[in-house]
Amino acid sequence: MNTLCRNKPEDIYREVLEKGTRFRNRAKGYGVGSGNSIPDYVPVEGFMAMIDAVKEIRSREAAGSGH
Repeated sequence: MNTLCRNKPEDIYREVLEKGTRFRNRAKGYGVGSGNSIPDYVPVEGFMAMIDAVKEIRSREAAGSGH
């Protein structure tokens, strides 16, 4: 939740992409979320950056690059 509220969207995207890719390379599955429900004070841009990074991870996996 702190990441989504305190960081710039580009930093959120980069963090989720890097950490998510590393974790995904070791795991058979994962879930990405805020750790809580998403209250209305969370910037939409930060939440969408998280979602976009996950979409990029999935896109790379589908393309076969994995990183």
